[in-house]
Amino acid sequence: MPGWVKLFGLSGLIVLRRRMIGVFMDPVGGCNLRCKMCYFSDPVRRKSLGGRMSDEELYRAAETFFPRALKLQIGCGAEPTLDKRLAKIISLGKKYGVPYISITTNGQLIADGFINLEELCDAGLNEVTLSMHGTRKETLEFLMPGASFEKHLKLIAMLQDARKRYPGFTVRVNFTVNSMNVEDLLDNSFWKLWGKSNGPDIVQLRPVQKIGESEWSDFNLDKLRELYSQSIGRIANECVKRGITCIAPTQGQLNEVASVQDPISAVIEDVTYCYIGPDVMYKGDFESDDTLASYFKRKRTASRVVKAIFSHKSRKKNVSKKLNYNIQ
Repeated sequence: MPGWVKLFGLSGLIVLRRRMIGVFMDPVGGCNLRCKMCYFSDPVRRKSLGGRMSDEELYRAAETFFPRALKLQIGCGAEPTLDKRLAKIISLGKKYGVPYISITTNGQLIADGFINLEELCDAGLNEVTLSMHGTRKETLEFLMPGASFEKHLKLIAMLQDARKRYPGFTVRVNFTVNSMNVEDLLDNSFWKLWGKSNGPDIVQLRPVQKIGESEWSDFNLDKLRELYSQSIGRIANECVKRGITCIAPTQGQLNEVASVQDPISAVIEDVTYCYIGPDVMYKGDFESDDTLASYFKRKRTASRVVKAIFSHKSRKKNVSKKLNYNIQ
């Protein structure tokens, strides 16, 4: 679809007050693990993180943004299962008609029973994205300090059971590949985790990126290139055979970590990306008495989107840290 058509469509959705945003929420700002590739492994950065949305902030966010949301993603830069209100947040999403609700988690607290997976599914959870940094005990526990491989296996069994009991429930694996855990993808150990089942519904493989200070310091991708066909490429091919969606870079795309984002995409992302967290509500100038409609009106957002149709050729392109993936 041409970019100008997307912009016209977006401006129409804004004016007609239809669903057109993705809500990305961190109800808490902490994490139970100290994964070596994450900024939570940096003690200085970790001190600046934390906090918890109050009940008042949570209900206001739901009332303000959920009626306009196409998707609610809970868990963006922190661990959502630290919040015992997680099922309530999902229920609020369904109350306001959000079509798709997903959480991203390391899953350790679900395996512990601190958060009840069945309650989440009953509340309307559509997807769990499981953060996985290894397929073997030694690798996973080294790269995810605080995690237990036995709990990881228990969680996978729980997720598979949920898929049987809740039609349409989806399991996605997000595997961040580095020079150490790439060897965990060389044999059949990834598929052994899933026992007799076919595997998850979606496998997402992403090369490690520097997203802040962290304990992990090796961001050289030479080993990933060298072993690509036996690791990332092998998993991607097996996913095709099993009918599993695989989102991964080709060998030639491994270097394309910093990619150019076209101006139209930048405008669309700026308007539709809605982040909510402790002390954060969409944009820095979003006021306490704003609704999304009043904010868009005050900022003349629909007009700005339309103007971008005619001015995008002369606008400077943005550099995005998002990796270009192939979907198989």
